[in-house]
Amino acid sequence: MHHRIRPIRSAAVALSTVALGAGLLAAPPASAEPSPALRSAKAAVNTDSTPSTIAAEWMAGELQNGLVETGSGPDFGLTIDTGMALATVAAQSGTVTAINNSLEPRIAEYVGDGTKESYAGPLAKAAAFARVAKKNPTSYGGINLITRLEERTADVPADPAAEPQAAAFAGRIFDKSEFGNFANVIGQSYAVRALTLARSTEAAAARDFLLKQQCADGFFRAGFDKADVPNQSCTQGVAGSEADPDTTALAVINLVESGDKSPAVAGALAKAGTWLADRQRNSGAFRAAAPVSKINTNSTALGGYALGLLKNRDAALKAALWIRKNQPVDKYKCRTALTKDTGAVAYRKDRVKDSSTTGIPAAARDEWRRATAQAILGLQFAPASKDDLKIVSVRKSARAGERVQFRVFGLAPSESACMQVKGDFVRVKGKKSGEKIVRKLQLPAGNQRRVGLVKTSDDEARTSLRVRN
Repeated sequence: MHHRIRPIRSAAVALSTVALGAGLLAAPPASAEPSPALRSAKAAVNTDSTPSTIAAEWMAGELQNGLVETGSGPDFGLTIDTGMALATVAAQSGTVTAINNSLEPRIAEYVGDGTKESYAGPLAKAAAFARVAKKNPTSYGGINLITRLEERTADVPADPAAEPQAAAFAGRIFDKSEFGNFANVIGQSYAVRALTLARSTEAAAARDFLLKQQCADGFFRAGFDKADVPNQSCTQGVAGSEADPDTTALAVINLVESGDKSPAVAGALAKAGTWLADRQRNSGAFRAAAPVSKINTNSTALGGYALGLLKNRDAALKAALWIRKNQPVDKYKCRTALTKDTGAVAYRKDRVKDSSTTGIPAAARDEWRRATAQAILGLQFAPASKDDLKIVSVRKSARAGERVQFRVFGLAPSESACMQVKGDFVRVKGKKSGEKIVRKLQLPAGNQRRVGLVKTSDDEARTSLRVRN
């Protein structure tokens, strides 16, 4: 079998580890253990680790001293997204540790000082990452992220009937900031994950409030109602309750990773999974909500990964195939200006075309990073090839200058490869069916044996035939 066809790597790192107690004071560096949810989701499928591995390698190379840097300083949110994604790739456990080592001392810059400024979504997301990095969220960079998050989570009133408005938003997260309250449903989903894993007494209320943001059709909306609105639940068809695929996918991912097995969560996940699957296009892609309203790898990766965790493996596979098409691997004779960025995933296909002659423009690099960080997750469900990589010439000999047919076996679906002989080459992609690829290459001059090659990002195969002038 092709060397990339392997059992699920026992070395995939945990997205979360339910067994890690909130009171643990010391923990080893991030180690290579699969999260139970991811391991279970991939148990019955044969996946190709190559696309997620090379995407992770590229993304790790974009870090500066363990952080994603922008022109205005570190992007802590994208750094955490990167760490969460890299934690699903076995070989990147050291990078996850490096991210943690740079992030932890500066975490107050992301979550607020805890007095005037305290940001609920970042607190929740940082607490989720702390577990991924095998660190203690109750003492992270000198901050108890869980206690701070509980402070930003609205309490259940002692007498709900006497305080109906407080009861309506019980469990909802709020920012404390002189700049305003920007807490949203994505942050709420991270809060549910963090509080549940910490066995917080506020976890149930946070979960119940999150589930109120799920609309009748199964999707989750992106924003909350204003705090003085009596009904804090999604009201489908009303402004402010529009469908949001990214929010829905992240709600699914965080609910699954929270380990909450309650009937209410199971029902919510089933409805959300059905809605996401119905929203997926035949190509495998997902379209973002307005105002973006375009298919893209971010939405597709999150949607595909969520469906994969829900064990809708066909949908996850389709999403991974679409993402992989947006991961240019132009190496060897098929080199382009993107070769030095092999592994990066484009936000949309047109970005590949635009950058193939110029390379990734400096102004566009942030977009490629954001796309690749999420793509690593969706690519976890990329299907493997059926066979070992092999190239066969249909003829044993031919004349110089003739175009001779070669057949390639063992390319994984959507996998990029370069077929070449001296003087000629052609780019190919694996078929969805995994069947052979047939292409012609022009033979060079010279009375000698020539080698026909097929090369992927991590493998090659060769054949030869006699050429005569």
